[in-house]
Amino acid sequence: MKRFIPVLWLLAWSACTTQVDPTADLPVISYQTDISPIISANCALDSGCHGGNSEEILLLTYDELINNCGVAAGKPHQSDLYKVIRLYTGEKAMPPKPNAPLTDEQIGMIYLWILQGAQDN
Repeated sequence: MKRFIPVLWLLAWSACTTQVDPTADLPVISYQTDISPIISANCALDSGCHGGNSEEILLLTYDELINNCGVAAGKPHQSDLYKVIRLYTGEKAMPPKPNAPLTDEQIGMIYLWILQGAQDN
């Protein structure tokens, strides 16, 4: 019986130290096909807020989005982009009224994209 205790302890310890990828079973989110269209339609080109004719922060390219929106790859809750799109009211809500807020699906895609490393893919 005493021989089984170290084996059980070893199994329990290895289970506790095993890293689990929370995104393993989720689809890979692509900047080009998933994120860029959301940003273009709601933040940049179609909304006119963060596009080429704007004096605001530009969000037309991947580099502009990463550099101007404080995207912390792998850390959505530390990313300014994720923080502002989750605001539904107030002066800092993005996109601002009268524009409609992003849908839960769009917010979820941006969250997952940042969690997956905010790749330029």
